[in-house]
Amino acid sequence: MHSFIRQAVVLSLFSGFLIAGGMASRAQSLRAVDIEAEEQQAETLIEAGINTERARLAPGAGRLASDSALERMARERSYDMAHGAPFAHEDEKGRFVAAEMVKKNFGPYGAIGENIMMERDDARAFDPGAFARRAVRGWMNSEGHRANILAERYNRAGVGVVIEGSYAYATQLFWGPARPPLGASRGR
Repeated sequence: MHSFIRQAVVLSLFSGFLIAGGMASRAQSLRAVDIEAEEQQAETLIEAGINTERARLAPGAGRLASDSALERMARERSYDMAHGAPFAHEDEKGRFVAAEMVKKNFGPYGAIGENIMMERDDARAFDPGAFARRAVRGWMNSEGHRANILAERYNRAGVGVVIEGSYAYATQLFWGPARPPLGASRGR
């Protein structure tokens, strides 16, 4: 009986080494993933893609300046949606969340816009370049999102990407200064 138990333990240990050995060789073929770096790379690529579209289709609108406060708010919006907030421009109470955030930071006046995107893919690893291309293409193919991208009233923007499991979220916030009403006097 003891020899049977000893053989079972030895077989168990041997199969454990085989499994661990197999995992080690598999682990060597996997790359370490820096999710934060991939999120930032996607943000940079989305920003560049959006500015390319503006230059191509609305050259008079000018380039959107990258704004760190808008980037922070965009990341916060993406993070919130990744962690249970509605994937929508409004919260559960019907409030335009991004507008409230922007007004808190920039004051009550000015133009505010938001583009959001969510993607789920269990089958592949996150590819910042492909994700950025899909975000820009998707927004350009949507009338309201495209209008935000090409609008001359916006001169600053921030992009925030958050990866959570097999989901990736992107938010772009737009801001432009308040403009005087048409016909208003510009100085005395």
